[in-house]
Amino acid sequence: MNRKMDERLPQVVEDRLQEAYEAIRKGEIKQMKSMVKYKNRHRRWVSVAAALIILVSVPSVVFAAVTYFQKSEHRREDQITYEFVLNYELVPGEYQITAGYLPDGMQDRGDGKYRGENNAWITVMPIYTMAELEKANGEIVVNDIDQVEHTVINGMAADVITFKEAEKQQADTHLFLFNETEGYVLNIIAGHDVDREELIQFADNLNVERTGDGSYETAEEKAQREKAEDDAAQLAAEGAMNQDALIQLGIPQEKVYAVGEELRTYQGAYGYTVTGYEFLDSIEGYAQENFFDYTRFDGWLNEDKTLRPYTRQHYSNGTLLSEEKTEQKILSVDVDVHCYEQQAGEVPLDFNLEYVDQKPDGVYTWKKDYYSPVPAENYYLQMDDSAVYIDKAVHTQGEDRKDFFFHDMKSGETLSYTLLFVIDADRTDDFLLYPSGSNYSLWQYESTTAKEIREQLEGYIQLQ
Repeated sequence: MNRKMDERLPQVVEDRLQEAYEAIRKGEIKQMKSMVKYKNRHRRWVSVAAALIILVSVPSVVFAAVTYFQKSEHRREDQITYEFVLNYELVPGEYQITAGYLPDGMQDRGDGKYRGENNAWITVMPIYTMAELEKANGEIVVNDIDQVEHTVINGMAADVITFKEAEKQQADTHLFLFNETEGYVLNIIAGHDVDREELIQFADNLNVERTGDGSYETAEEKAQREKAEDDAAQLAAEGAMNQDALIQLGIPQEKVYAVGEELRTYQGAYGYTVTGYEFLDSIEGYAQENFFDYTRFDGWLNEDKTLRPYTRQHYSNGTLLSEEKTEQKILSVDVDVHCYEQQAGEVPLDFNLEYVDQKPDGVYTWKKDYYSPVPAENYYLQMDDSAVYIDKAVHTQGEDRKDFFFHDMKSGETLSYTLLFVIDADRTDDFLLYPSGSNYSLWQYESTTAKEIREQLEGYIQLQ
């Protein structure tokens, strides 16, 4: 036995002795070295421990009886790695999880998902069975962590993991529950709004029932899975290369339209023309019912309906570059849309902002850096870089609001309308406009070359 096991066995031998014999009587341990009976229970613990171990095919690894795995953990700065040595002499299981307690206001949505209001949610991730741990190469890694609290939940060794700047970033909480005697690991993730004590009570009342035997992958199944993973990784790599190549090429100048020029989209079904625009300081005079969600402005309006600054974070390749208070403006855009579609139907009216850089040769290209509000401020005015207001809204009630930015039109009809956007005061020259849902070729990085994506673009509208 290695040194770590020598140190661990004295703590478990007295507790596990009766469990081991009971397991043997039930036939749960299929293969075991011959047991030696000792009359003197005070003999040296090493001798007693030797009667409790299972010797598996992994050299130098010793398991206490009815232990499916042994876990070790390694902490390095903001990363924790759990490593598992599996006992292949025990059969992996399949399990069913049911919740015995739900926090107030939370509902079971099925598939381990429990939902309350706002950021109050709990998800029980698919269980790590022995078979799943083997697929993960016996390793679970969690990054960007701040604190790890070791505790006991539901009779299992457990870790409660919180992440860096959890309050500011509204970060989730992760729980890991390790059951070495039943052969599974639970991973529970909760939204920031879930009270910690409520989360612990939820986890403490989970019922995990073994419903049958599982099995490890065959060599053929493993080969197929690894090939699928390799193919997916290759597609992702090709997609990243295509995206980089596309950014290098930029947006074709003929795909950038000026104010007053018509942009045809959706295979020519609709034509959009920006007829005018202006930047405003206030939303004074604009009817509340024409805002998609006026409650998003709560806390961000001064008495004169001007906007208060918010805290903006600037990222590049996932790295935070800066954080600063940012002033805001309102962008008003007047649009004419003409319906060329032969059959009458609902026409999309919303637009999005596409933030761009300008290359030395004057060509616009997609911006790789991105900006994001500090989550703790609950700022949603620039969500999806889409409009917050339309003066021709007709779908304004209940479930019908999902079509808020759609309008029924007949073939040959033209509709004039106004959109409002919220935009950073220092970025008024950094974007192009495009009708929401168009330029869909941009989502085909993994299957389409950069050249093909550019050719299939429907286009953008430049305000200045």
